[in-house]
Amino acid sequence: MNERVINQPCVRVSIVIDGIVKSHGTGTLVKGVNGFFIITAYHCIFGDKDQFINVNIGQMVVETQDTYNSPFEKIEVLEVVASDKAGDWALLKVCYVDADGDFPQILTSDKFKTEMPVTFTGYQAVDSQQFRTFKSRVLNEISINEFRITLSDQDRFKSGADDARGLSGSGAFIIKDNKLYLIGILKSVKGEEALNNDIKCCPLTTFATKIGLESYDISTETFGDDWGSDQFGELALTDSRNLIDKIHAVNETISERKIQRFCRELALGKSELSSILDRDLSAIKYRIFDACQGELIDFVDQNSSQKLSADQVNELLQKFTRKAIEIIQVKSKKYKYPNLDDELIHRIVLDLINECYLSFDPEGVYAE
Repeated sequence: MNERVINQPCVRVSIVIDGIVKSHGTGTLVKGVNGFFIITAYHCIFGDKDQFINVNIGQMVVETQDTYNSPFEKIEVLEVVASDKAGDWALLKVCYVDADGDFPQILTSDKFKTEMPVTFTGYQAVDSQQFRTFKSRVLNEISINEFRITLSDQDRFKSGADDARGLSGSGAFIIKDNKLYLIGILKSVKGEEALNNDIKCCPLTTFATKIGLESYDISTETFGDDWGSDQFGELALTDSRNLIDKIHAVNETISERKIQRFCRELALGKSELSSILDRDLSAIKYRIFDACQGELIDFVDQNSSQKLSADQVNELLQKFTRKAIEIIQVKSKKYKYPNLDDELIHRIVLDLINECYLSFDPEGVYAE
């Protein structure tokens, strides 16, 4: 799923009184059975202490961007359909024209499970002129009209709650089979220090029917290999050579044409892999790395010579690729991975060699 589709539902929500911006947050644009709606946090509209309780729709400014740094376009607010201070949500009816007919279909779910990967996009107060996308995962399932997610990969709220301010109202999405499932909206981080980078969310349970959105059960689906991802992050690199260095170390006469072919495959692989979430990709790489370590140990034990022929280099690459295909097929029975064809898996092997994890000689053998 491309970046634009993921970010398209994200809008900036501001309260502007007498020409002065009093507050801003984020909203989530969705298409219902009879038009478009904005779902956001109650406090984004009425204030965290009800200081804007008498705000009128003319003072509610909703804006959208085509890309993260493009000009804003206003979306007219028609009415406040419903709101709930305790649940911290508000539902606005808006006038949005989907001229190109490309607005993504958004499904909803109130039945999901922990560890499922979640993506959300919002406008942080630290830079309210452009949206930013975050990766996270479900920490707790719904309990008393609330659930929590926590940031994953390299995302962190380094400045605590101040760093998270403005993200309230962002839609929390689970992406499955190229479909967007909206499971809730962000409302607050846990504590002023943004403890553990956890975020409280409001599920859509009580108001999805007001929009006309059908809810689906995705709790039985198998999702990401978090253990594999964590293990990959723990690997300490000991072999700093890149792919070409490693080939030349065992074969100084390999043709330049062959080297260029390897480089092209590596570049194509990196381009194609850029669309895969970091956590998924790191898990896949760990599983392949771990399986190919056994192949490498057997190979170096059987080949005492420090030099290899071009055929031997190709033979080991083929062994790595066959083992990689095999392990991903096996692990796919337990975990949910992106669809990978054999050619892309071969390119992941090249990427692992280039990134210092595998090689053609004993230096690529990582001790346990």
